Formats: sequence, C-alpha cells, structure tokens
Amino acid sequence: MFEEGIRRLAHSLGVDKVGFADLSGYEDEFGISERLIRAYPRAISLGVVLLDEVIETIGPDGPSPIYAYHYRQVNALLDHVALLVAKFCKEKGYRALPLPASQIVDWPRQLGRISHKAVAVLAGLGWLGKSLLVITPDHGPRVRFTTVLTDMPLETGEPLRCRCGSCRACVEACPAKAIKDVRFEIRPRRRDDVFDYLACLKKLEEFARDPSIGELVCGICVKVCPYGRKGQSKARTSRPRP
Repeated sequence: MFEEGIRRLAHSLGVDKVGFADLSGYEDEFGISERLIRAYPRAISLGVVLLDEVIETIGPDGPSPIYAYHYRQVNALLDHVALLVAKFCKEKGYRALPLPASQIVDWPRQLGRISHKAVAVLAGLGWLGKSLLVITPDHGPRVRFTTVLTDMPLETGEPLRCRCGSCRACVEACPAKAIKDVRFEIRPRRRDDVFDYLACLKKLEEFARDPSIGELVCGICVKVCPYGRKGQSKARTSRPRP
C-alpha cells in the first residue's frame, strides 16, 4: 500500500535501493537494539551506490582523500533522505525513527544503534559477505545503507543467503587481516567468529590520523569484491557509443 510511495520519494531524492524488512527476524547478539525492535516492527532500508570512479582511487594500502570525502557526502545524503522518508510515514499516521547512516553508540565494541547491514539483508537487498558488508547482486559492497524504523504495515522482503563461496578476495586484500574466511548461510552466530573488529579499528584509526583522510574509513574490501567489479564492467559495456 505504502511501499511504492516510499520508493518514489526515495528514488527522487537520490537513493538507489529501497527495501522493507520484518524486524521479527532481526538478531542482536549485543542487545543494543532490543527496545527499538519492540517499538518498531518494520524497517525501511535505503541504499546509495558509491561511484565506481571514486572507489578506484582507493589504493592497495589504504583509502584516498576523495574516497573519505565521498563517504561523508553519501552519509549526509542518506541521513537527509531518511528524515524525509520518516516524515512521509508520519504524515500517513505512523511512527517513524530515522537512524544516522554512521553513528557509533558503543565505542568499545564499535556498534551502532542497529545494524544497517543486517536490515538491508532482511529486506532482500543483498547478502552478508565474509567481510560483513552487504553484497548486492549488481553493485557488490559498493553501497552504503541507512535505516528508518516504523510501525507502518509494509510488505517485506526475504533475506538472501551468502554467495561468497570460496572467494577470498577481501580476505587476502584486508590490510588489517581482520576477515577470517568463515562461511555461513545468512549471518554468523557471533561477529567475532568471522571478523576481528579490533584489528580493523586499529587500522582505521591509523588511516584517520592522516589529515587528508580524517575519517574511520578504508574501502579496500569494497574495491576488491568481484561482485562490485562485475557491476562496473557491465556498466562500461552497456554504455551507448558516441
């Protein structure tokens, strides 16, 4: 009933991907989002595709200044759209809470109020990869997500099973050696079983000390994923000739 209106609004504002998730299937091993999930049974996942040309500026040893800037700009766009989508829900008579695209509420464990990635997977927009990034079929992990929580009765998607298989591209490229090459179907039982977040954080802090970066970003696993590169190649071959 309301899904098409949300899609039209979000797409008109620059969002590329929109999905709807039933939060009864959300699993939170840390207990941070339990109260939110009780209050808001549905979630709207919004995604913006990162520019391939920017991703290609990321080096084998760390992020580029233009990628760090692009990361901030995409987060700002997502936050703006989430606010307007939440207002749309409110105008229809439902509660809605837009969550920031990038906000840490538990610094020791590097956790947000809710996992935008888990919500995107529940909405069927992609699967959770070995890197714990959302891997979309068409753009790989080259998408950033945010979430609007709501009690609006929305038809929801189905989670996708992991298709990473034996691929080790992100495992081998990670400068922090944080990705453990563990296979799972939809999500791992515990984050620490598959990903060393402390090793990742240490490397991100090292990158952020560069004044030209100034942000906890890396992007190497985003760049090397074959699904993202496949989408880039498809876009190149489909361009009309001048």
